[in-house]
Amino acid sequence: MAQQAPQQAPKSREEIIQQDVHDLHRLGYAQELFRTMGGFSNFAISFSIISILTGAVILFDYGLAWGGPAASTIGWPLVSIFTLLIAASMAEIASAYPTAGGLYYWSSRMKSKDWGWWTAWFNLAGQIAIVAGIDFAAASFVNSSIVTPILANFGIAYGNGSLIFGSSLVSGQLLTMAALMAIQLGLNVGGIRIVAFLNDMSVWWHIGTVAVIVGALFLISSGKAHADISPFAVGPLDKIGSASPFGFNLGPAVGYAVPFAFLFSLLQAQWTYTGYDASAHVAEETVGARLSSAWGVFISVAVSAVVGYIVLFGLVTHLPPLDQIMNCDPTKVALCSQYYGGNAVVFSTLSYNLGSLGDVLGAAIAVAMSLCGLASIAAAGRMLFAFSRDHGAPGSPWLRKVSHRYRTPANAIVAIVVFSYLLTNAAFIAGSFTAIAIVTAISTIALYWAYGVPIFLGIFGNQEWRDHAVWKLGRFSKLVAGLACLWIVLISVLFLWPTSGNPWTLIAYVVFLGFLLVYYFAWARGRFKGPIVEVGEVELTEIEQEFEHAAEEIAGA
Repeated sequence: MAQQAPQQAPKSREEIIQQDVHDLHRLGYAQELFRTMGGFSNFAISFSIISILTGAVILFDYGLAWGGPAASTIGWPLVSIFTLLIAASMAEIASAYPTAGGLYYWSSRMKSKDWGWWTAWFNLAGQIAIVAGIDFAAASFVNSSIVTPILANFGIAYGNGSLIFGSSLVSGQLLTMAALMAIQLGLNVGGIRIVAFLNDMSVWWHIGTVAVIVGALFLISSGKAHADISPFAVGPLDKIGSASPFGFNLGPAVGYAVPFAFLFSLLQAQWTYTGYDASAHVAEETVGARLSSAWGVFISVAVSAVVGYIVLFGLVTHLPPLDQIMNCDPTKVALCSQYYGGNAVVFSTLSYNLGSLGDVLGAAIAVAMSLCGLASIAAAGRMLFAFSRDHGAPGSPWLRKVSHRYRTPANAIVAIVVFSYLLTNAAFIAGSFTAIAIVTAISTIALYWAYGVPIFLGIFGNQEWRDHAVWKLGRFSKLVAGLACLWIVLISVLFLWPTSGNPWTLIAYVVFLGFLLVYYFAWARGRFKGPIVEVGEVELTEIEQEFEHAAEEIAGA
């Protein structure tokens, strides 16, 4: 009778961390960051950035204007399916290369340093734009639901449109955004433990808020008449449009054929599904990184798909009358959509159905958005740090420095906050309150190009990565990756199209690509070396010991 091989005892946490450090050394990097995040925290950071209470809420008005209620009830599950394919392909590669460089590192290893460089810049641009979009919108919701009502009690009139220092270029929304980002900056520099705790809390905050919103709408709604339209109705509702500065009439939504208008409305869902590469960017701070990062990427999308659909269905089945929220004058109709200069339809829907409870839930959404911004800065800072570690960004010697006290890439985090705020101001000057549409579209396209390059190379590039992957799709791997790439091509065309007479997204992206082309041929092509391993195990260990000694000295001071 054959003897069974003895079962191996489960590895301890320290043994798992040692294996993580060994895997990181294999990729050529020292353990500079503090590895303390568990699998749930890794999932939580991507779930918090996806934030179904941020993207789906911010662009709810846009989806309604272009696709009708079906933008939420049909568009959301459609986008969810293809996003799951993208996430699955990314998760597979993430399990092979558990490093903060994430997508940039993957492309470099699967093809060349040049492919990695382009991936890095698409990812970096998308990260900066997504932080800008999230915090600009969060500031609006924080003002509407928290700051403005509180200050009104003291006779102070302050809101999103308030002029600061008498200038139309500095609004109350931008000022609140600056304050919000300063808080997020301090928390991010303070350490990954703080960020991980808040991201864990963010998961339950999101799920709990969704449960209360949906439960309240269906169980204790005021009983007022709801919108006279089916929640599955497909068709544009926006009748207000304008010609672009170049003389082309690109709006309104009703001027497009229904199928095309509906496709444009998918931006609502697709922008929500951005930032889940965060699970890969914090791999160097995650215990059991190869599997945890892969599952974090995939599960964050899967859970968001379910929770997001629940809250969107609750909202579209309780809309106020359409003539009061669409194609209206905000000075005459209190429920008028922010698409026309009024309030966000989500807030109006909650207040219309739930009264004062709706205002409280609006404040809960504002908190969720703020937590989303916090997580986005954390991921973006890690990405910039990793790219700078390989001398890929201007100012790399400064950007790559890690705080000895907090073991966080503090300088890179500061840079992300500053550039995101500057981008928001530039978009605000160009498009005033349509700035959110500009930065959301840019972040969606740039990030998905960054996702698409390594997925494409996973099919046609160096296949060595498959030997290291531990999260696998098996024989379906290339089919899933191919479908993911086709979807990215489709949404790139859709979201660069200048809808509603707004050409600024396309213009900004063309300018960005032009800048990259000049920068690449003038400098990066000949000087950028990519993620090349220049030191061995001994040198990497010495770097790690330097951080440990510094931490001991700080603790003893």
